[in-house]
Amino acid sequence: MKKGFISILMTSYNKSEFLMKSINSCLDQNYKKKEILIFDDCSSDSSRQILKNIKQKNTFVTYNKKKKYKSGPLNQLYATNNLFNKSIGEIIFLIDSDDYFKKNKVNNIFIFFKKNENSNFIQDIPKYGNI
Repeated sequence: MKKGFISILMTSYNKSEFLMKSINSCLDQNYKKKEILIFDDCSSDSSRQILKNIKQKNTFVTYNKKKKYKSGPLNQLYATNNLFNKSIGEIIFLIDSDDYFKKNKVNNIFIFFKKNENSNFIQDIPKYGNI
């Protein structure tokens, strides 16, 4: 674990339509001490090709060669655990490949944890459209 460093863990399966928007929302964060770890779970759409073109510093992609389980949720837990074990961040963010972060999210969460040292978990509520 690196102090002041954050890890963004993204799991992906056949989400090519949303993948770059999601990745860019992580890359565009104003917080600079970060790594982005992505786990592709045997996608059969164009996700793998999109991920092969990712060349940004501190962005790492793992490709699963064979599904571990017959259950989608179990495969996602397997992917998240795999990424968690590779991460070095003091704070861990989880994101699905069809979601995205607002520009200052990582910095705001980092500040929250600095001000609330006894907190060890935070969950936000996603916004849908204009709601």
